[in-house]
Amino acid sequence: MSPACVRRRCGPRVARLVVVWLLGVASAAGAQTPRPPLVVQQAVPDRTTDTLTIDGAHFGPEPFVTLDLVPLELRLALDTRLMAAVPFDALPPGRYLLTVSRGPDAADRASLEVTLGEVPPPSPAPGAAPSVAAPALVVPPPAAGDAAAIVGDRTITVGDVDREWQATDPGTYLAFMRQLYDHRRRVADAMATSDLLAREAAARSLTPEALLAEEVPKRVIAMPDTALTALYESLGDRTRGAALEKMKPSLRAWLERKTEPELAKMAYIEELVKTSTRRDIVLAAPLVRVEPSPLDPVLGAPSAAVDLVVFGDLQSPDYARLAQVFARVLGTYGTRVRLTFKLLPAYGAQSESAAEAGACAHAQGRFWAFHDAAARPATLDARRLRAIPAEAGLDQAAFDRCLAAGTYRGVPARAAAEAARYGITATPSLLVNGRLAPPPPPFLPAAEYLSRLIEEELQRQVTAARPRPR
Repeated sequence: MSPACVRRRCGPRVARLVVVWLLGVASAAGAQTPRPPLVVQQAVPDRTTDTLTIDGAHFGPEPFVTLDLVPLELRLALDTRLMAAVPFDALPPGRYLLTVSRGPDAADRASLEVTLGEVPPPSPAPGAAPSVAAPALVVPPPAAGDAAAIVGDRTITVGDVDREWQATDPGTYLAFMRQLYDHRRRVADAMATSDLLAREAAARSLTPEALLAEEVPKRVIAMPDTALTALYESLGDRTRGAALEKMKPSLRAWLERKTEPELAKMAYIEELVKTSTRRDIVLAAPLVRVEPSPLDPVLGAPSAAVDLVVFGDLQSPDYARLAQVFARVLGTYGTRVRLTFKLLPAYGAQSESAAEAGACAHAQGRFWAFHDAAARPATLDARRLRAIPAEAGLDQAAFDRCLAAGTYRGVPARAAAEAARYGITATPSLLVNGRLAPPPPPFLPAAEYLSRLIEEELQRQVTAARPRPR
């Protein structure tokens, strides 16, 4: 210590500085020490109290618990035990993914499969011999030419009944045929996949299970954060108000445990189709002939190979997410794709107002500009509807006169009736060359969903053109 410092009695001050510095170093070292990983050991359901008791370690002071991505209310929160409220009567028997998290890092979350209720044993794979004899049909399914009724000397056939059903109640008929197709398609796909895997496994002297255990993990790819956001948005009210940041650990666990392995399996099967044995699902889906209308806004060439008809409501957040990528997807495929918009009002008076406003914009040839402005994330209340025409470059005076005169007041009712004829009940719904598209997987971004539908239809056309083996 310098003589000057001694004269000024610096010793106590230096000592204090040293102590503060040492405390800072200790604090920094403590901050860098990683917390032990969160552990979930078991989860025990109790129907008498409607609770799930979760045992583990290092849950932290504010754990967050989800069951199949639904946040649960905690009744007890200790570092080694949690008790969560679970509405068992509202949950069907099955296996659920339980996730506990305390922060954003991988070590801050853990998941466990939980069985609730009596879960039946898994069904044998399609094509495999059942463990118990399946009940035989007493009467085979009727053919179109089979008699359904006889009146005097007239025989009414099953085909006659189906034609009358189609004519008098087309929406119900289509819904039934689509349901039948979906079941058949699921079973046909499972049988074809099972056969494909069995062939490859036999060629490598493995069981199908061992083959998948060896090949699927190699193809697992971590999904991007955009998939977390898409999955979160698809949950809607199921999040119970939990913010995206709070839900991210549970969303990531779901993707890792459920989605990514399934996608990896699908990728491996697609590889086998290309390199091993061809597998084509040629079951024909029910087709709808969509009636064109001058009120339908259209993008793309009439000669396009893929005709997309989208039934939408500008008030629907799900439709808005899909609509925001239309321009990008159509730009990618150019003249190969044509898009037609049909209204399907689903949210009462607000939807009807938005539908009338869209029709007035279409009358000025500016529907798509109006549509793109309206499809931005925001509530389409009366104030917002009044602001959109200026954003979309419409003649405001003509737009206001159109609404005031009620020129298109009947459009929403006619649109709902038309959608019902096609068996369309939800928005957004898509017909791809007349075939109803499946709803988008919750983790899939909208642009990729549309691209997959288009690619599948283009591939279907290639497959249909091939000569079939006899």
